[in-house]
Amino acid sequence: MSRWRHLVSANVTDALIALAVAAFGAVGALARHGGGDTTVAAAAIEAAMGLVLYPRRRFPVSVLAAMAGLVAGLAAVGASWLGGAFIPVLISAYSAAVYSGKRQATALAATALVVLLGLGIPTATGATSSLRSEAAVRVLLAACGAGLVGVVIRRQFAARAAHLEVLAERAELAAAREHDEARRATIAERLRIARELHDIVAHHLSVVVIQAQGAQRIIGRDPDRAVAAMSQVEQTGRTALEEMRSLLGLLRSGEQPEDRGEPEDSVSEAGAAPPGLSDISALAVQVRAAGLPVTVRRVGEPGSIREDVSLTGYRIVQEALTNVVKHAGPTAATVTLTFGATLDIEVTDDGRGAAASLGAGLPGAGHGLAGMRERVAMLNGKLAVGPRAGGGYRVHAIIPLEES
Repeated sequence: MSRWRHLVSANVTDALIALAVAAFGAVGALARHGGGDTTVAAAAIEAAMGLVLYPRRRFPVSVLAAMAGLVAGLAAVGASWLGGAFIPVLISAYSAAVYSGKRQATALAATALVVLLGLGIPTATGATSSLRSEAAVRVLLAACGAGLVGVVIRRQFAARAAHLEVLAERAELAAAREHDEARRATIAERLRIARELHDIVAHHLSVVVIQAQGAQRIIGRDPDRAVAAMSQVEQTGRTALEEMRSLLGLLRSGEQPEDRGEPEDSVSEAGAAPPGLSDISALAVQVRAAGLPVTVRRVGEPGSIREDVSLTGYRIVQEALTNVVKHAGPTAATVTLTFGATLDIEVTDDGRGAAASLGAGLPGAGHGLAGMRERVAMLNGKLAVGPRAGGGYRVHAIIPLEES
């Protein structure tokens, strides 16, 4: 709609300019020549010079050519002064410079130069002293000046358009970059939640399965131990549900952890802290209840440890012990936490080493190790996993305690 308003406004403006120039030229010709056939012809030509300006935006070269013919017509009818042609000639020359194509503008400039030299040199050398020749030279010089002004303005418009185009491209690039960053953030958040989900489900369900199997085996000969095992199943299940509710609460709210000032890996609800290194002893108690003897050793003073490092350390120990429960068979595990410039985590067992082949026929196998590697890599740490030379399996992680 705004485009149509612009076109209507431009057409009305051009029509008013053409009528005004035509009226001014006709009245001026009548006033200068005072009557007679020459006066009527000059008035008609100068009026036509004004009217022909109307389509100057769409046909700038044609209008300029028509203007040159009308100027020649003024000279042919014997008009004593060509001053009335100045205004329409200036307008048409300016319009040709602004609205025509580059090739057309170049051709017009070359033509103007040739004509100017053809008229100007004889007039300057005195080869012809006709007042009409001098007037024609002045009109042509004025036209060239108007054309130069048009070229300058056209270049300014072109530079402005190019600048706006560059700004538009930058805005598009910024929008695309922002979209990519948002997409990467979304993918990273999904991976983080997937790691949390795996750690919660894999650990707790593994413990529940082991405890339930143990209860089934001993229920006939030792009902009290079977009841205690089922009590542990209930407690482990409740813990899993609480952690799952926290995770689902985050998913439903759609809030990013940093929006609430929480660390990246926190998935707890308001008022509940995520698990950390201080909870490893409780984790060991839970795993012992599943039938795996676990020893926890601490070397050095932990001091102040960031929450993301503490959570990562907890998840590594949790995943390592879960793998021992699921894959190592009858064994014992040792967790060693060494505090210094780095957090050194080592989880070893002396089992049959089946954890070394986690990819063989186990549903979801390998995701836990991949999750550990991702967690450690995010903190610029190192992770080494594999069978021990003397039997069993070893998980070793080194995490810097200072942010890099």
